[in-house]
Amino acid sequence: MPDFTLRQLEYFAAVVEEGSVTDAARRLRVSPGGVSVAITELESCLKVQLTLRRRGKGVTVTPAGRWVYEHASAVLERSADIGAVARIARGELAGPLRIGCFTTLSPWLFPRIAAWFAEHHPGIDVQLVEDASTVLQDRLRTGDLDAVLIYSNHLVHGMTSEEIAPVRLQLAVSPDHRLAGLDEVPLRELENETAILLGLQPATGHVEDILRSAGFEPEVRWRSTNVETIRSMVARGLGYTIIMGRPYGDRTYDGLPLAYRRIADDVPANSVVLAYPEGTVPTAKVRTLVTFCKREFAGEGQPML
Repeated sequence: MPDFTLRQLEYFAAVVEEGSVTDAARRLRVSPGGVSVAITELESCLKVQLTLRRRGKGVTVTPAGRWVYEHASAVLERSADIGAVARIARGELAGPLRIGCFTTLSPWLFPRIAAWFAEHHPGIDVQLVEDASTVLQDRLRTGDLDAVLIYSNHLVHGMTSEEIAPVRLQLAVSPDHRLAGLDEVPLRELENETAILLGLQPATGHVEDILRSAGFEPEVRWRSTNVETIRSMVARGLGYTIIMGRPYGDRTYDGLPLAYRRIADDVPANSVVLAYPEGTVPTAKVRTLVTFCKREFAGEGQPML
């Protein structure tokens, strides 16, 4: 067996990828001298020249070095996999956890998820994908994601879900709006008011259907895919919105207050759910995510999502 080390392979791969010993050393947070020594020792062990190193001109990889790099990359990747397997065998959760999150939900949910996993399960690489619910569920079905956090009324056929927290639509207006003085607002009161609605399906369709069920066609002046844009426009008195999210403080990015009011009408039940493909058995990482989300987001005193 050749007497080389994984560390030497790692240093060599970094030099190839960065194009210079100095840049590789900076990435690895070691001295350039240490990187040079490791490559020299690797070349001596393999009895082949891997690189041409010229001061001030970077590194040129020889044909033999290119061949060794390809195999070294595979060895390094496999060694990382073995480390993950060992952590799992010790009872530690490890590896990637790819979470899809509906765009409007991620500011409320994901930061706390990421912080908790970083503290309690640092071996898990928590990754975030934000998109529309239909796109996320398509990626879930093809295996690109491990789980998605969406609204229950966005679920498509073929998904299994677990409820994280019940939610209810609210009306948001500026504090000086004529409806801000009411504790509950009948939807009919919005008939001649300007609407500013979320421009993401299926959320847009659900809200407009609810307004139509009250007996009028909503006068939608603006749509935005950014909730904060909508909230800021509403706070400036440009219209109302029907929304799920209610951050702590009830203020916009530019510091203006908002008034949230309960809708007096019966509106369809909804909830935040964690979904995964029907017929699959959730991994230990997904089960851990479900347990945390139910505990963190369903408790009393949380803002309405």
